[in-house]
Amino acid sequence: MEVLKFETTVEAQSQLDQLKDMMDSIPNIIEWCVDYFSNHFLLSVKGVNIKAPDIIHALDDLGIEATQVYEE
Repeated sequence: MEVLKFETTVEAQSQLDQLKDMMDSIPNIIEWCVDYFSNHFLLSVKGVNIKAPDIIHALDDLGIEATQVYEE
């Protein structure tokens, strides 16, 4: 199981709603959450056989920029 984290540029509630719809539609995602920090939203995704580029591309289609965050 993979856990991926992304810093995103969500700017409006409508984008959060679109993000929710998109994340709920991906079958390999087991759970996900969005946390707000001082100037960005952090998207955490847990799933099986999920790939960061696929999620970044899907977010880009919604007009949301995302950068994968690596944790140690």
